Amino acid sequence: MGDLRTKRTYKLLQDALFELLSKKAFDEIKVNDICELAMVHRTTFYTHFSDKYELLEYVISEVEKEITGNLMPYSYSTLEEFYRNMVMSLLNYVDIHRKFFRSILKKNEDTGFSKVFSHTCISYIKEMLAKEEDAGITHTVPIEIISEFYSGAVISTINWWLKSNSKLSKDELCTYIINLIFETPHT
Repeated sequence: MGDLRTKRTYKLLQDALFELLSKKAFDEIKVNDICELAMVHRTTFYTHFSDKYELLEYVISEVEKEITGNLMPYSYSTLEEFYRNMVMSLLNYVDIHRKFFRSILKKNEDTGFSKVFSHTCISYIKEMLAKEEDAGITHTVPIEIISEFYSGAVISTINWWLKSNSKLSKDELCTYIINLIFETPHT
């Protein structure tokens, strides 16, 4: 994806897919719909993507790159700081695109966006915990299980936050999630 025209085409197709996903289920979307909305000819679409699933994979990978680009993997001094950074990075991204994510969750829970956040969390947690082990810190639970557990909890809670239209701010939600990870949630 080198030249400016190709980048523009990818951006138009990505934006069109996002808009369509906010209105209807992915299974209902046709390549013609995407091309028409993007004002891109079908032959141009098929020059770059074999089908709408490949476009979706591309879009998901771009979202993941954007999220991971906002994570600061080496700037924490405690584990709590590490998780707070990760959760706030996800919440900031979701909050910026809140309307879009709400629309997608209503019609497209299984398009892969939850999987993007989950994969991002899992990868980020694994990377940080592996660095801790390299530095001599041992874990009593395998890194894969820790990563799956915490990412599942975080993603599920963010999905609830979006679906329920909760009045909690992203900062409040982040604090609650961090408290659940590091403190006993009852007295």
